[in-house]
Amino acid sequence: MTKQLPKSRLAVVASVICMVLAFSTEVSAAEGSTMGWSITPYVWAPTTSVDLSLEDTNIGGEIDFKDIIDTVDMAFMVHAEGGRGQWSAFVDLTYVDASDTNERALLSVDVRSKQIMLDTAVVWWPGGIDAPLSLFGGVRYTGFDDRYQFRSIADGTVLASRGSDKDYYDVLFGLRYAHNFSDRWSLRGYGDASFGDSDGTFLLRALLAYTIGKQQQNQFVFGYQYKEMNFKDGELKTELGLSGPVAGFEFRF
Repeated sequence: MTKQLPKSRLAVVASVICMVLAFSTEVSAAEGSTMGWSITPYVWAPTTSVDLSLEDTNIGGEIDFKDIIDTVDMAFMVHAEGGRGQWSAFVDLTYVDASDTNERALLSVDVRSKQIMLDTAVVWWPGGIDAPLSLFGGVRYTGFDDRYQFRSIADGTVLASRGSDKDYYDVLFGLRYAHNFSDRWSLRGYGDASFGDSDGTFLLRALLAYTIGKQQQNQFVFGYQYKEMNFKDGELKTELGLSGPVAGFEFRF
């Protein structure tokens, strides 16, 4: 069966990418020179902690990445950025489609979850685009589309179906810093926070980068990333913590 993004989420992704492309092109034209681009597909292998709170009841747990990977049907992660001079813009997209079945004494629960985490931001480089420090601000979108189907183990009869579709839009701000150890090795630090529809999301990332090629244009990047997300849906409060190694390859052109 073909898996598709919900149309509303697809529209969000397409529109923000178009806005970033348009902004980056305007920056390039204003600077009067060619725009520089980078695209970084990456993999993040987090351990996930979940804390659910409903009135006075708390439910918490931790899920290892090896357990997560067994439930993932499709995942896609990419960072793209373009700009010139003191300005650039970026899009960072994570899409996860996962499914699992949990069986109890007489009941089987089929779970299908689609998640989109999309960051779009304008970046200001006080010392120019190759300077170590950059500041950014933009929008963080987080979307959840969860479906539950309850079946009888005895004969497979569907007893009930439930669904939850939530979208969160936050104002995003943060900073990045890079330090070059040599012509090929560098250290990158990244931190951000967002507030709005959510009760707050936070991300910290530390990366080592190794430049390859005669023109020293492309880079391997690897390190560690932590992300915390807090949401409220009525009386239900959800706190998600994701932490683990991250690695990718940056193409520059």
